[in-house]
Amino acid sequence: MDTDAATDHSGLRVMGTDECLERLGATVIGRVAFVHDGEVVLLPVHHVMHGSDVCFRTSGSSKIEAAADHDPMSYEVDDYDVSTRSGWSVTVTGTASLLDDDSAVADVESRDRAPWTIGDPALSVWVRIRPDAITGRELRAS
Repeated sequence: MDTDAATDHSGLRVMGTDECLERLGATVIGRVAFVHDGEVVLLPVHHVMHGSDVCFRTSGSSKIEAAADHDPMSYEVDDYDVSTRSGWSVTVTGTASLLDDDSAVADVESRDRAPWTIGDPALSVWVRIRPDAITGRELRAS
């Protein structure tokens, strides 16, 4: 184990922003969290990175409403290996908005390597989470 690596209060290795962005870019499925009608909603979605922004396509009205209102939204990806008891987690917190720039939409659609079946794509929109914070932690096998 790298004894020079920064750790948090529980001994997990703290990942830098660049490493967090690499892991976000290498992962296609995560969980989006937001508040809708006073309740916390946590849903799995697939994502595409656009710079440091997390983008996902949806036809679900609650996510669209949250994005249209520029509400706070969080996104999390992770991985865990049971056999080695090691894993990591990256969390993005920021503001949601609809991705409506044609060139940005074309970019994320061209790199969308794991689209979920969502019905008619013409009825869906891309939501962007513009990060205020990107954090990551890693549990290394001992």
